[in-house]
Amino acid sequence: MEVLIVMKVTTIIASPRKGGNGDVLVDEIIKGTEENGAEVTKYYIDELDVEPCHACGHCGDGIDCKVEDDGAKIIDELLDTDVLIFTTPIYYGQMSAQGKLITDRFYSVSRNPQKEFNGKAVFVFTHGAPSGIYDAYIEATKASPFGHTGWDVVNTLDAGGIQEPGSIKESEDKMKEAFEIGKAL
Repeated sequence: MEVLIVMKVTTIIASPRKGGNGDVLVDEIIKGTEENGAEVTKYYIDELDVEPCHACGHCGDGIDCKVEDDGAKIIDELLDTDVLIFTTPIYYGQMSAQGKLITDRFYSVSRNPQKEFNGKAVFVFTHGAPSGIYDAYIEATKASPFGHTGWDVVNTLDAGGIQEPGSIKESEDKMKEAFEIGKAL
């Protein structure tokens, strides 16, 4: 009897714009993963009830976060995912408020000795500045909060120089790059 192993992919769209450039690129990555039989769950942080981390230390006792919201549900799913695809626009030099909101909740994993993320992670950053401008910020983000909590960051797509929602569709190179990232997972 053949056992089929399905790759579990969780996507986090940390943009206030559903259908924005990051969302479009993530959809291309998803198309690539689905060619490999991936099972995909997609979260739009802006549409969910995600409280900020309260830094109460409750999670440091080996207990789950005391906040019971959509953020806790996402964290639980991430503990059991093979691949995280995380996209955020860069506003004023850093990830969106939505992105910061969910990544701050990673604290509940880093403080809990019984928990660790152990999947692969792919980043998609979109912004109006030329690609490369935010390289230092992107590298720092890969290290913390992602690498610090166990993610193996295997790819990063920096889509700079785009302003209008959906305009990334005009960039054949970035669309193809996104698809190929998904196929390689």
